[in-house]
Amino acid sequence: IALLSGFLLPGLSPPAAAQSRNWWTLSEVETAEKGKFKELLTKKKVYVNVSFADARPNSPLNSAERNDVTQAVHQAISAQKDLQMVTYPEAADFAVLVRASMAQGRGDRGPNFSLLLDPEAEVSIEVSVVVPGGKQADGPRPRIVWEASSPNAQIEAASAARFTVDGFLWELKKLREKK
Repeated sequence: IALLSGFLLPGLSPPAAAQSRNWWTLSEVETAEKGKFKELLTKKKVYVNVSFADARPNSPLNSAERNDVTQAVHQAISAQKDLQMVTYPEAADFAVLVRASMAQGRGDRGPNFSLLLDPEAEVSIEVSVVVPGGKQADGPRPRIVWEASSPNAQIEAASAARFTVDGFLWELKKLREKK
């Protein structure tokens, strides 16, 4: 038994204490700390993470659409002269997490307002802005300082993501102008 203690058997995961978490990711199972928007007042370096999913039947994941969403978010942030996008999250002061997804509509909502989307498609956008939170035994916990979501944006994912990120950037600009 002592010889097997250093190995993991298939299907078993390491104990929770051995797993680590990152301040720039949000987990579905754990709760993040709640922070204050003014924590971003002096922060300049931003890491951007865009994820995209398409859950419509017979709809393959569209890499062009994923690229459009990522490009729209990057353009919005790079237009801000006082922010610097960084490639690695370890170098960032805060992170902007964008989740875009498309699903088949249930028919209980009105049609979308895009000529490019299937009339039954629903676009969901979630944007969370996180900073490093309290240190835990398994790593730092993320602290959410701003978030917005739209379960049915009714426009293309890239436009919805850009609109939501622009809303965050507008609020950040107003915060910094007060200083």
